[in-house]
Amino acid sequence: MNKSKNISALWQTVQRLSDEYSVLNLDETIDYEKYKLYSIVISSTQLEGVSLTEIEAQLLLDEGLTAKGKPLVHHLMICDNHNAIKLAMKAGEENRSLTPELLKELNAVNMASTGQTVSSALGTVDGKTGNFRLVNAFSEALGYYTDPQKIQTAIDAFCKHYETALQNIDMKERLSIIFDAHVNLVLIHPWMDGNKRTSRLLMNYLQRRFNIPLTKVYKEDGEEYIACLKEAKDKGDNKPFRTFMLGQHIKTLQNELSLYQNKDKQNTAKKGFAMFF
Repeated sequence: MNKSKNISALWQTVQRLSDEYSVLNLDETIDYEKYKLYSIVISSTQLEGVSLTEIEAQLLLDEGLTAKGKPLVHHLMICDNHNAIKLAMKAGEENRSLTPELLKELNAVNMASTGQTVSSALGTVDGKTGNFRLVNAFSEALGYYTDPQKIQTAIDAFCKHYETALQNIDMKERLSIIFDAHVNLVLIHPWMDGNKRTSRLLMNYLQRRFNIPLTKVYKEDGEEYIACLKEAKDKGDNKPFRTFMLGQHIKTLQNELSLYQNKDKQNTAKKGFAMFF
């Protein structure tokens, strides 16, 4: 009963913050969208090991300046993920349907500079193309994933299911289903690399498509993020992941609203960025 009450309280908080967010029309603020996407990109790539700080990443995206002593691949991951989230936003704004082709596009742009070519008995896949893997996949955190010969069928069913499930429902149901799509794409693990990043891109695309504020997964909460993914995989229960993501959504909205409320204390947009989200 207490757990049920806690979830109910989280949803009440989401509704209150969403109402406050909607009234402010933040998306109409100059450069708001730019820095919001920067923040999501930086955290998403840091979750995958990128070492650039927020300021270093901002200078890279704004000025093309590389961070001294930081690996080139980390710079490339940030630039590619930024291009991919812009594609995700465009797809959402254009109300593009969820299809295997769209998922491949998102992964291809996300892996444009770092994808590798891998050959197996089933064939050869260029990781820069967004094509699904033809090798077995394993991670220390989550174990083995979907057999490569079953991926296409799984993704076809995935897209068909969520394209239908997301129609004609309220925000609460829709956000829960979007979080389910996020975790379930990770667990299908259709690509050789970039699966979690692409699953977060999927989430943000769907949020933009259905006019829901974007959710950021915070780097400092990365261990809990992985733990909830693991619980979903081991127990077949998405509820802990939904609850975790609901907390991330609330945290994102709270930080956006706090930044807006403190805007007069910031000297410039760039100085304020260090505190963004």
